[in-house]
Amino acid sequence: MRRLVSVLLCAIGVGLYAQQVDLSEFTLTNTSSPAFVLVEETPTAIYMPENLKAIAIHALDNFGESLSVELTPHFLINQNRKDRTYQKYIGVIEDSETKELKQKPFSGINTTTISLAYVDKSFSGLPDERKTYSLGVRTTLLRFYNKQKVHDNTIGMATALSNITVPTAVLVQGEEAIQEYYNSNQEQINALIQPFQKTIKPLFRLDAAIGYSVLFKENEIDSGTANRFGSWLTAETSLILNEGSEAKTNNYFNLFVTARYIEDGFNTTNNTFFTNYYRDFGGKVEFEFGRIGFAYEYISRDGTINTERSVGSINFTITKDISVNGGFGKDFTVTDDNLITIFGIHWGINTGNSKVKLN
Repeated sequence: MRRLVSVLLCAIGVGLYAQQVDLSEFTLTNTSSPAFVLVEETPTAIYMPENLKAIAIHALDNFGESLSVELTPHFLINQNRKDRTYQKYIGVIEDSETKELKQKPFSGINTTTISLAYVDKSFSGLPDERKTYSLGVRTTLLRFYNKQKVHDNTIGMATALSNITVPTAVLVQGEEAIQEYYNSNQEQINALIQPFQKTIKPLFRLDAAIGYSVLFKENEIDSGTANRFGSWLTAETSLILNEGSEAKTNNYFNLFVTARYIEDGFNTTNNTFFTNYYRDFGGKVEFEFGRIGFAYEYISRDGTINTERSVGSINFTITKDISVNGGFGKDFTVTDDNLITIFGIHWGINTGNSKVKLN
């Protein structure tokens, strides 16, 4: 009888463990950071990631001279809390009494990121490149999903995981043996849940970001500083292009709209720094086809100087943790020399316990 109870307890433990999902198996979608966007050294100035990585590292084509690190505190703190569920992260939950699906539009606060960056950047009026340091913060203010689609996907993954058969000889050895069994069969488990790991984007999402950047006027610490500040809103709506397909990924058409305010102190005449003020308005269209995405963005800048940015970009996912992107077009400038070609590489890292429960 005692042996039977032990087996039953182990089976319950397997059920609980099986209904967990490792967030590290999801694909990195960060293609920039607010700290990089503020200093205008990035292939795309309009982006909105799903932050399923604790740390994202961004590097530009002049490796060693431009680097950004973006942290998502949600995945770095309280990692062992028992109420960390995928539904709560998405913000789609089922009412315990009515069983009605509800959307929490402000749940995107858990996607908040903090980014740091440094760039060796050339500025008009300055004789050489200046080391520029930036700090950025980004969060999702509003987020609305197709509730039924998210729920059905979650149930499908939970069902697939709960159907995993563990040998009785492993069950009776206890939790450590069960954990070891799952670790040794991770490839088979990943194959079971692969159909349910397609990216599900919100129907609508509104992000807010702020950034602050500083450079030393004479490239020396005691030479005084010049500053740049920016704040912006970005809205996105997404449409699945291959609804119902058995493809491994969802293909999307994404539409972005952005509005920004910038105070730019990185300007000089006769070695005297001064501040320009800008208001930016623009949009972006993007097509995602599996590992590859194509986009075009346009931003109009009004204020002290009137100019525009018109850039096409391409993004390619190498692995679930690494992607590269590039942009080519016309950057903000008042001179004729405004063509840009920028290449970036992005690496996502999960630390500690990156598993969350499905329910």
